[in-house]
Amino acid sequence: MDGRAQQPEDFATSFEAAFARLQVLLEMACAAEGPWADRATAAVRRALEFAAADPEAASVLTHGALAEGPDGIGRYERLMSYVAGLLEAGRPESPLGAELPPSTERSIAGGVAAIVANRVDRGSGDALLDLTPEIVQFVLTPYFGSEEAKHRAQVATADWPPGQPGR
Repeated sequence: MDGRAQQPEDFATSFEAAFARLQVLLEMACAAEGPWADRATAAVRRALEFAAADPEAASVLTHGALAEGPDGIGRYERLMSYVAGLLEAGRPESPLGAELPPSTERSIAGGVAAIVANRVDRGSGDALLDLTPEIVQFVLTPYFGSEEAKHRAQVATADWPPGQPGR
């Protein structure tokens, strides 16, 4: 930012704008045809692309929100609940879905947010895309088990971005 103290209205506006942009990307990925695991993989990729392209927005949505006190924490919790709701759609397609504790999706959302915040805070947000296979595996593991999630992540991210193998 520019070194000036951020006003609460500035934070709220920045958060809501970033959240709206992220929601559009996630909704588009989740609305695609195909199995939930493929849509979840696309959503992870879109979220990481968003964070890499706009680290300031990613910061506002993660550790920036948590630093804003009760208002920021409330907004962060709304983001986590939103992402958890998207992940819950995977339970019916998951062989393990019925066995998962209710906190699973919230825990996954928080874990991914922590990874993003850490990378952005260290100034390496552009390297987030390289973590796509690992983050996809992290997201899918509760639903499919470790080996199946690893396989799905490798297959699903082998051609990301499309047309550029090995990325």
